[in-house]
Amino acid sequence: MIRERKPLISVIVPVYRVEAYLEKCVNSILAQDMADFELILVDDGSPDGCGVICRRYAEADSRVRYIRKENGGLSDARNAGIDAARGEYLSFIDADDYVEPTYLSCLLSLLQSAPGCKVSQANHFVERNGKSRPEYPEESVHALSAREAFEAVLYHDRVDVSGWGKLYHRSVFASLRYPEGRLYEDTWIFGDVLLSTPVYVYGGQPQYHYVQRDSSIVNRGFSDQTAQFIESVERLTDTALQAYPDLKPACDRRLTHARLSVLRYMERCPAEYQGLRDELRATVLNSGPAVCADPRAPRRDKLAIRLLGLGYFAFYKGWALYNKIR
Repeated sequence: MIRERKPLISVIVPVYRVEAYLEKCVNSILAQDMADFELILVDDGSPDGCGVICRRYAEADSRVRYIRKENGGLSDARNAGIDAARGEYLSFIDADDYVEPTYLSCLLSLLQSAPGCKVSQANHFVERNGKSRPEYPEESVHALSAREAFEAVLYHDRVDVSGWGKLYHRSVFASLRYPEGRLYEDTWIFGDVLLSTPVYVYGGQPQYHYVQRDSSIVNRGFSDQTAQFIESVERLTDTALQAYPDLKPACDRRLTHARLSVLRYMERCPAEYQGLRDELRATVLNSGPAVCADPRAPRRDKLAIRLLGLGYFAFYKGWALYNKIR
């Protein structure tokens, strides 16, 4: 018997309510300048026409595999793709985003540039309201130790927690899976991802187009689910501290940023959340002096802490101005 040859890379695309964007995403993947990959479209019980589109691609191109499952959320869909993947490497792409033709080859080159590397991250574009810009203009390539990568992500310095825009050796997910039923799943597992690789490589020309939409999870107002962001950051910082206790100032900064980020959605929160808002404010102001004294902490964080100390009115006016000028 002739054994079926396994692809080098498995590209996993969770699909749910993205009928208007799916074809652009899939076409960009199938146009890669390397052919040794499989594309796994995981239809997470989408109620629109996504299933028809996925089946059409699977019938027309042998590289495309179609999985239909009951709706379980992004984590569940990614996990289904991981379980089905046959490649030596994995990459996740969101179905409302798209990639450059050199996306896979660039990520593979980055990963193979450093011995022992199991995770690589390409630069990306941020697209909003029809305008696109590179997130990081500087395109040099950097290889970081696990500790350096932790420090970078804790200070929001080039290394980001997003599941997309990266290439992973499949051993990273040997026992690791995304947490089902939670938002901010990328942050939740990112500490485990960093511990799985002795070297983390990022940089190069932007390869991924991250399209921000007003209806996306990150652009919704406050709810009980929004508070899960703090829990995910707490898990990230706990993982960092267990491995590298000297990173406590960086962990304190990242936690303070998480609380500030949740507070910004609570300007007009219902009465039942006002106690939580006051609790978050008190916690931020308690950690504020140490964060403000940290030379690595961004000036934005320090200004937000000072404005919060003046009261909610100053804090929310400051956020509104920041959103206009950034």
